[in-house]
Amino acid sequence: MFVIDCITHRKDAMYQVLIPGRFEHKILMGMPKEPTIYDEVSKVAACKNVLVTMGGGSWLHGVVQIQKKNTDDGKKAIEAAFNGHKSMKHVVIIDDDVDIYNPNAVEWAIATRFQAGKDLVVKLDQPGSSLDPSSKQEEGKKALTDKVGVDATIPFDVEKSKYEIVKYSKVNLDDYLG
Repeated sequence: MFVIDCITHRKDAMYQVLIPGRFEHKILMGMPKEPTIYDEVSKVAACKNVLVTMGGGSWLHGVVQIQKKNTDDGKKAIEAAFNGHKSMKHVVIIDDDVDIYNPNAVEWAIATRFQAGKDLVVKLDQPGSSLDPSSKQEEGKKALTDKVGVDATIPFDVEKSKYEIVKYSKVNLDDYLG
């Protein structure tokens, strides 16, 4: 039981909260994980950049850009990225010619440089995030989730020009409009 002595309020009160999965979450939780991922990946490959994406709720998905020097750099980077951010659920590894901040460029790298049979890493029942509603959550236990790593880097032993981003020449409309 308790007794209320007084209730006060402000006419112009503001209620500040963290909205999970949006930009505040990116700044307070996702962005601080980027350097930890970068540090871990740098131990096994030439890491260029890391992005925890807004599409993954600013917490569950990441993209790691590397300069591939060895055949297994992509797979090593996947494992290292998960070590750098234990709650991350999906990570995509891309080459340094792909714009990490352009989701279409990352998707293009997956579409043109990735083969599921050899470039996919699946880790079942791994410790994950309680922010993932699809994870297996039991009271008093760490949430469990399946994790996926996608190596969307150019295969090491092939002609790199086959995988270059197409560059279109500029069109001068005056040549066609007379």
